Amino acid sequence: MQGNVINFYLCRSRLLTHCLFWVAYILLYTGMHLGDDELWENFLYELFRLPGTLVVAYFNLYVLYPRFFARGRYVGYVLAAISLLLVCSVLNRYLLERVLEPDFMADTTHPEAIFVWYMLFKSMIWLLGPILLFTLFVRILQQWYGQQQQQQAIEKDRLRSELNYLRAQVQPHFLFNTLNNLYSLTLQQSPVAPAVVLKLSDLMSYMLYDAQAGRTSLEKELQHIRNYIELKKLRYGQRLEVSLNVSGDTTQIGVAPLLLIPFVENAFKHGVSDETGQVWITIDIKLKEGRLQLKVENSCSDQLPDAGTIRREQTGIGLQNVRRRLHLLYNGQHELVLLQEAGRHTADLTIHLSDA
Repeated sequence: MQGNVINFYLCRSRLLTHCLFWVAYILLYTGMHLGDDELWENFLYELFRLPGTLVVAYFNLYVLYPRFFARGRYVGYVLAAISLLLVCSVLNRYLLERVLEPDFMADTTHPEAIFVWYMLFKSMIWLLGPILLFTLFVRILQQWYGQQQQQQAIEKDRLRSELNYLRAQVQPHFLFNTLNNLYSLTLQQSPVAPAVVLKLSDLMSYMLYDAQAGRTSLEKELQHIRNYIELKKLRYGQRLEVSLNVSGDTTQIGVAPLLLIPFVENAFKHGVSDETGQVWITIDIKLKEGRLQLKVENSCSDQLPDAGTIRREQTGIGLQNVRRRLHLLYNGQHELVLLQEAGRHTADLTIHLSDA
């Protein structure tokens, strides 16, 4: 019922729009003769030319364009359009010479032949031709706009599906690493295992509920990172030093869920798990001038593949996914730099929230 009412109002609005257009069309062409004394006669001429004009407009919109032009049959379209213009020019000549002038202007005009080729060609080129081109342009514009809308809808569906797939990959990957840690503690019969289970419960709650949305608050993402760090501290004990620094107003800021944690996780994976001595991780998160800046640094072995500072290429699932997600969600609004230096790994991410 509601759909029928909406369709009714849309059809009525469309009909009103068309009527207003043709009223404006007649007034515009009549207004071109404002300096003439026979303004009423000029109005009647435009009114009696209107049927042929309507036939050209709507026949071109609903017959010639879809059957010829839209299918790439341009030669057929041109021939059909010329024939349409000629037929409608004859129709207009008939209405003027056999209806308008005898009935309304018999004292001031005299009958002429309908097939006056000069008058027919003049009507085709100067009166009906512009209407044909105008309606053709309208149809081309409508088709282009429709294609753009369809392409945007397809792109949104594709991005939504791909982001859901990437989030689905992040969760098992993260859970796999955490369960490995918990398994090690249970083998050791560590008394901190129950605390790990509680932290894991908080982490899973975030991933199962909050992370399913397209956006989450930055505060929740930060709390997720804190829980993750606390869980890691339970395992590594005193040999791990973690510094988490947050500055700026983080309230009312939304980010994609599970977007920042892979950088922290990667620092533990490559900077802690492979080392046996004292290790450190520094995490700086800043909100400044519409930018979210994340900088994660961690200690590592002093050996480098090559001398000097080089860009570190990551191939793990976590960072592969986060690169792809950054491209999909913040394309053109983010910068990511990964570096490997002597004794230090650095991940530096900047997201321009005001542009995203």
